[in-house]
Amino acid sequence: MTTEANKTQDKPMDGSTFPVGRGGSMHGPIPGDDAWIDALLHEDAARQPHIADDGFVVRVLMNMPAPRKPAPRWIVPMAAMVGSAVAVGLTPAGVWFANTLVQLLDIRNFSIAHLSVLVPLALFYVCSFTAIRER
Repeated sequence: MTTEANKTQDKPMDGSTFPVGRGGSMHGPIPGDDAWIDALLHEDAARQPHIADDGFVVRVLMNMPAPRKPAPRWIVPMAAMVGSAVAVGLTPAGVWFANTLVQLLDIRNFSIAHLSVLVPLALFYVCSFTAIRER
């Protein structure tokens, strides 16, 4: 004596019982066509009995911590400036870089060669601040 539940358990699980996408393609569903999986999920949900949780989900949701506010957007640029200032002040390479940058910006000694350094540097900073601003 077999019941309906036993008949569904005896079906082969080789994929032949699952519907294929539009057009009946044997290669599987068409990308973007999720109607077949929605139908399977609704069918499965209709067969499953409701599980009483005695308010467990509500208690968990009520005890969840409030979402934290994101960090202010100025923290990352400020930390970068502080780190750069520390590097310039405490390392010989930083002092050399600061002196070289001052020489590059000195209008009395300015040449076209200075643009090969200043333009990429300016582009880097513009792109960095734009990326931070759009975040």
